[in-house]
Amino acid sequence: MHIHILGIAGTMTAPLAVKLKQLGHQVSGSDQEKIYPPISTILKKAKIKTNFFEITPDIDQCIVGSSYNSFETTKKEFIQIKKLKIPYVSATEYIAQNLVKKESIVVAGSYGKTTISSLLSWIFVKAKKNPSYMFGGEPKNKYPAISFSSSDISILEGDESIHGLDKQAKFLNYSPKYVLLTSADWEHKDCYSSESKNQNAFNKLVGLLPTTGVLVVNKKSLSAQKTIQFSKAPVITYNTPQSDYFIDKIKVKEHLTTLIINTPNGLLKIDTQLIGQFNFENILAAVALCDSLKIKKSIIQKSIFTYKGVKRRLELVANHKNILFFDDFAQSTTRIKSTLLALKNHYPYRKIKVLYLAHASFNQYKNSLTGLGEAFEPASEIVLGPLKYNLKINKNNRTTANDFKTLLGSKLNYLPLKRQIIEYYRSNLMSNDIFIYMSSGGYDNNRIFKSIINIFKN
Repeated sequence: MHIHILGIAGTMTAPLAVKLKQLGHQVSGSDQEKIYPPISTILKKAKIKTNFFEITPDIDQCIVGSSYNSFETTKKEFIQIKKLKIPYVSATEYIAQNLVKKESIVVAGSYGKTTISSLLSWIFVKAKKNPSYMFGGEPKNKYPAISFSSSDISILEGDESIHGLDKQAKFLNYSPKYVLLTSADWEHKDCYSSESKNQNAFNKLVGLLPTTGVLVVNKKSLSAQKTIQFSKAPVITYNTPQSDYFIDKIKVKEHLTTLIINTPNGLLKIDTQLIGQFNFENILAAVALCDSLKIKKSIIQKSIFTYKGVKRRLELVANHKNILFFDDFAQSTTRIKSTLLALKNHYPYRKIKVLYLAHASFNQYKNSLTGLGEAFEPASEIVLGPLKYNLKINKNNRTTANDFKTLLGSKLNYLPLKRQIIEYYRSNLMSNDIFIYMSSGGYDNNRIFKSIINIFKN
């Protein structure tokens, strides 16, 4: 079967393309004119050619990714696909039709869902449950980010965004029997015009649960707690001393942390290679769901001990001249705060220096910067790189460098040029520093990070 994917370079569509090729399909696709690593590397390794294929009637099916309407090529191809009456489906619908199973587990929330869904997939595989699964990241344990299986179990990272052909939040298509909810904060301001509309999407998700299902909810999150009233399923809570599951003790060592978790059936000892309170809470959430679904405790323990995390989630990528270089996806205030606190707690005697490239769409709105000063408190200094401006946003609500300066004060250096950033760090990174690159990615941004590392490597 020949499958053509519009917007093939996405975090969901690229792994899907690779998996479909492995299953024996002929796969082609298109995206922006230049596709950059790591996605370009993934597609090239799978021998999937992009941005060259002519839309002809011999295409059996088209899968339309979320970003298809962002590029002229894919928009034109979609017009031709409809003209030739080639069957098409959104990537969200394709996943819903082909991967979601009767025992559907959906991990949702404005933070933590990639790590938790990848950890759950790892645990269920190790428990020999043979799940279908999908999440939007690259695990360091080197297992695929998407898998189709013949079992009745599926595990999906559930995104609340609405893009491309989607008419509703993506996670509403996944027929959940079990939902793990970390939060329901208003992150996708490009998709929801108000906080109440965002909250309503999460309420609908929880409302889909059958009486035979389970809702696992973070009791620390006020927005997540608001959804409980909509659940017909039993509710299991985690993350406070009043919850069903909570962390009783934490013993931190340099290369290993031990968590003592209080469960309804006594204490459970968990050893992990991950660092930071937010990762400990992600582990706690996974334990709460797995234990509730009667996964053997010994399997849970062994799986978490061997789990290495997801790339670009507080990933230590280099150590040169006693400078630790971390790569992290954090953009929102919640994620920034949890990431920097993790570093501060684990390395209390090192200065934390941040390169922040605030390119996520929500960072272009002034009201998304609330709490930024507190979030960056653990950092000794912050360099803000060039900003992106969406001219469709009213200029009164569009962020500027001055908005960041007002919130971050003397800690902030605004350096809009690549050469300024590289030269600044050539002079200002010292032995025993921590350097953390916070960015949603992009070829040019990643090149800046690599250039800084190479200065000290050489």
